[in-house]
Amino acid sequence: MDTGRLLEGPSELARNDSLRLANVQEMSGFPVSEHTLSDYWRILQKRKWTVIVSVIVVFIMAALISIRMTPVYDAVTRIMISARTSNPLNFKDTNMSQQADNQQQNIDTQVKILQSDTMAELVIHRLTLDARPDFAGKAQTQNNGGITVSESPSQDAERQEQLIHKFQKNLKVQQVPNTSLIEIKYSDPNSSLAADVANAITAAFIEQNVKSRYDSTMQAADWLSKQLADLQIKMESSQAKLVQYQKEHDIVGTDDKQNLTTEKLDELNKDLTAAQADRIEKESLNQIATTSNPEGLTAILQDPILTALRQRQTELQAQYALLSTEFGPGYPKVLEIKNQLDQLDRSYKEQVQNSVNRIQNDYQTAVNRERMLQAALTEQTGVADQLNESAIEYKVLKQEADSNRQLYDGLLQQLKEASLAAGLDSSNIRIVDRARVPLHPARPNIPMNLEFALLIGLVGGIAIAFGLEALDTTVRTPDEAERISGLPALGVIPLQAAFDGPVTGIAKAHLLKRAPRNNVGPRPLISYQDPQSEIAEAYRALRTSILLSSASHPPRCILITSSVPQDGKTMTCLNLAIVLAQQGKRILIVDADMRRPNIHKAFGLKGQVGLSNVLTGNAKISDTIQATVQANLFVLPAGLVPPHPSELLSSSLMQDLLKKWREEYDHIIIDSPPVVSVTDAVLLSVQSDAVLLIVRSGQTSATHVRRTCNLLQSVKAGVLGVVVNAADLSSPDYYYYYYGSKYRYYAQSRNKDPRSKFGDGDDLGEVGNEHEQDQAASRPS
Repeated sequence: MDTGRLLEGPSELARNDSLRLANVQEMSGFPVSEHTLSDYWRILQKRKWTVIVSVIVVFIMAALISIRMTPVYDAVTRIMISARTSNPLNFKDTNMSQQADNQQQNIDTQVKILQSDTMAELVIHRLTLDARPDFAGKAQTQNNGGITVSESPSQDAERQEQLIHKFQKNLKVQQVPNTSLIEIKYSDPNSSLAADVANAITAAFIEQNVKSRYDSTMQAADWLSKQLADLQIKMESSQAKLVQYQKEHDIVGTDDKQNLTTEKLDELNKDLTAAQADRIEKESLNQIATTSNPEGLTAILQDPILTALRQRQTELQAQYALLSTEFGPGYPKVLEIKNQLDQLDRSYKEQVQNSVNRIQNDYQTAVNRERMLQAALTEQTGVADQLNESAIEYKVLKQEADSNRQLYDGLLQQLKEASLAAGLDSSNIRIVDRARVPLHPARPNIPMNLEFALLIGLVGGIAIAFGLEALDTTVRTPDEAERISGLPALGVIPLQAAFDGPVTGIAKAHLLKRAPRNNVGPRPLISYQDPQSEIAEAYRALRTSILLSSASHPPRCILITSSVPQDGKTMTCLNLAIVLAQQGKRILIVDADMRRPNIHKAFGLKGQVGLSNVLTGNAKISDTIQATVQANLFVLPAGLVPPHPSELLSSSLMQDLLKKWREEYDHIIIDSPPVVSVTDAVLLSVQSDAVLLIVRSGQTSATHVRRTCNLLQSVKAGVLGVVVNAADLSSPDYYYYYYGSKYRYYAQSRNKDPRSKFGDGDDLGEVGNEHEQDQAASRPS
């Protein structure tokens, strides 16, 4: 193994975290990192046999089920339903959207009719399906020697219900999307029967549709006949009332007469308006004539005679004034002019009076004319009103008569059309495709079933793989061990068969259990028996990590324990002691697991006398320590199993022994019981310089690891770190470890040092020797 990777921590394994690691992290309280696609891919690689088995099982089951299934044939026929009005009288409907909705509703209705019990019963009777064994099974009516045994009515109804249910179960009717087509599919193991039934359904449906249209048309015709009889009576009655009213009111043509009356009324209205304007004008002249002086009247009237008289009068006055001044008033010429002026004044006044009289006469004439026009207008208005009243009643009667006539004619036409339609064998349903006898079964579709089985098996296998990974709370990698325990990972010990060949029962066997059935089991002393092996190299890497764990001096007394049994602590204790002894150091292995001692078995030593005998005073320490096949390595067996091992291990004598052994040996390796099982390891941890926690990859749960760390931390034990034991380096979790380990393993195999029997000459041993030289002066001889 690469020492640098062990000391720095397997950072590459962070990329190998899986869903199982996420589950462990959640349980341990550590933050869960995001996963990449490579993480999921490694999970599938690790659980590939789960996925493969799932795919194979589902595939085989699908194949067997498909082969054993009875072939079923589908016969399909298609019909088209044209749009038609919902009534038999063909009344027009201008609402196009409503027509589209009615068409869709009509198609949905026809689909339900095809699926109805009536259609099923009709086809069953038409094709005598109830007498066919392949459809009805065993006949309920048996003919024994010509004697027919009939069923009771209840049994016959029940049997008929069963046949209809079976028929409808095999029938599938649906609309082809976005079309007016309906697809009728019938399934049956008999291909010819499936085609016959599909075509029979179509024929029966069309016949029922035609019959339904005929019945509805005849019903409509009967109703029309009754309505026409009633309507004829109403039409004749309204026509008679119209004629009677015309006779009573002497109405010949209301329209012409009404037009003449209206024109005359308009002319009178115009004349009256003109007369009123003329009367107003003459009334104003009359008022002026009666109230004004003659001079003002002359200016208003603008009469030429008055104007001439006024001009002549002015001339004569001028002459009179001139002659009077020159000759005096008595001058004959003056008197003549005076007479002319008087005559002219009288003429002027008479002419003014005549004008006033003419104005008064004109005014009176205008008043009289206005009165006469007003009276004529009033009379004509009465005539028009009377004519309007008669016309209104006449129009009402005439409109009623015309309406009854039109309605009668329309219904009569509809009756003729309905009678004609009833005689025509027409339908809005057309057969597009007739059902043919299918040549190949529709079910089972073996290729599709197998493809679907492959997909289901693959998806199920992947789901099971991820489920198993999520449920797996065991610790597998050094990275997981570090995350869960919070301690550094000092080493990774692979399975013994990880590089010797494929993973078999040998590789899966526990390190100190019985050998598998082939009698080839794991070797507990592999660092001694095969020092160039990958596992021996892993233990030497662990040795280096321990020796370099302290800057001043490495730990002298090392307690090796685990959370639960079968984690490989004894195997680690043996091989760690061997690789330390291979450096020339004096090593003592103390088997403190008095409940299940195994150290003496690995070396083939006697275990009747050991630590328990020394602690109880029944033996001397010098008589219990035994040498091993490995130089500088000594073993103190556990001895006989005492009734209270915890009291012996926590005694002052045990403390004195550890103190004495620190002076006599370079390192004391103590094999203790599991922490979770008993308290022996916890008691010994406070007496040791360092504690190594052994975690078995894929077996030790995260809960046990946390529990062990909590117990050791509660007594402030000096836990050095964790060791991941029995790691399957061929697993995707150890992809990077596996690659590096294989490279170094083959490199070491090609460069073995023949001078070193036990592999003492590795490059990591020099580091440990430096610590040995520093302690040589202080160690007693």
